[in-house]
Amino acid sequence: MDGRAPKAIITDQDRAMKAAIALVFPDTRHRYCLWHIMRKLPEKLGSHAAFNAGLKTAIQSALYDSQTCDEFEEKGGQLIQKYGLGENQWLQGLYNERSFWVPVYLKGVFWAGMSTTQRSESMNAFFDGFVHSGTTLKEFVDQFDNALRKKVEVETTADFNSSNQTIPCSSAFRIEKQFQAVYTNAKFKEVQREVWGMILCNCILIRKEGCIFTYDVLDEITTDDDHVKSIKYIVYFNDEEIDLKCTCALFEMRGIVCRHALNVYQMNKIHALPEKYLLDRWRKDLKRRYTVVKSSYDDLRQNADSRRYEFVVKRCVKLATRVSSSDAHVTTFMHHLEEFENQFKGLTLESGSTKVTETVVTDKGKKILSPHVVKGKERPPTKRKVPPVEKVATKRKKKQTRRKIFDDTNQNCEVSEAPENVEEQIPSVAKDDFVVLTQYSTVTQPMPSDNE
Repeated sequence: MDGRAPKAIITDQDRAMKAAIALVFPDTRHRYCLWHIMRKLPEKLGSHAAFNAGLKTAIQSALYDSQTCDEFEEKGGQLIQKYGLGENQWLQGLYNERSFWVPVYLKGVFWAGMSTTQRSESMNAFFDGFVHSGTTLKEFVDQFDNALRKKVEVETTADFNSSNQTIPCSSAFRIEKQFQAVYTNAKFKEVQREVWGMILCNCILIRKEGCIFTYDVLDEITTDDDHVKSIKYIVYFNDEEIDLKCTCALFEMRGIVCRHALNVYQMNKIHALPEKYLLDRWRKDLKRRYTVVKSSYDDLRQNADSRRYEFVVKRCVKLATRVSSSDAHVTTFMHHLEEFENQFKGLTLESGSTKVTETVVTDKGKKILSPHVVKGKERPPTKRKVPPVEKVATKRKKKQTRRKIFDDTNQNCEVSEAPENVEEQIPSVAKDDFVVLTQYSTVTQPMPSDNE
């Protein structure tokens, strides 16, 4: 991260981790995993007589439907008093730390739509189809590399589709066309869902104070059990700056303008959004505009940007090695570098077809040897202490293997114990004889005829 602390971090309810984050990342917004907290509800409150008769629904309503902190605290106080939960230590502890997990307290921070740690889900999706419960360590290393390569291929395909395929607009709103032209296909589909949801919203002007308009937006939401409920959101619209703020905070959390705000824009005949609402993080040309993103799985022979990037990096590494031995050389180098940077300050990054004189060879990677072949660094296996049970099992195994292959009475053959160095001490045999080597015996047998 180049010495930069994260803007936000999600963890489980771990006291030691909470203290460490506050110490190391004092400016980072910390939240608890909401999924882990909600999973404990049946365990902690399931024995309550009214858990399935109103208590669970009241907790979920206070948690997800509250639009302000005051509204949540009012609903929370009412349900604690109604269901007699004032003495519940677990619930009281959660209420005291409500700023770490209740969504309404976390609206002002960008979370990319996440409220859980999502560790198991993301890992399962990442390795899906590559590893299973019987995968060995060597196979895992190879499959991990394949999984990374597949991830890069999927991302490259998505970038190509966003640049070369256009999802048709679902409405005649010019605001939707703005997002269609700028956003990636995946993000534009989220915008379209908000556009479709506009028909479920009823927008009402409540008051006007100067250039600030306040609207109540009633939104119909369908729950998992097909129950439809109406929730009121408040949207503040600044007529002079063409600015807005919605209590649902969908814009701050996920980077798209919500259906409630879109309704207010349409009521005020605003057909084009300010540029600040078209966030850079979702633009389809993000990589081309800001940096040449290089991956070890890119085909450098077909990617001109990657070829040039590789060539420049190699030259810079050589130059840095030469000048780093002297402070004077470093100062001179940095001076020339600043002059070069000022000279190309307005340079835009665009893909081109300029040929690179130096041939770039992709690193195919080192071959991963099997654990049975790699020489270990520990003491030799022969010097380790062998348990008595293992000794007995080894003796039994040797006793069973140490047997004659042919019957002496029926075959004219000679069987003898094999010496330690079998290859050097194999007895000389006739031209028409063949030698059978087993682990413990050498068998000399006349060569059979063609008919036999």
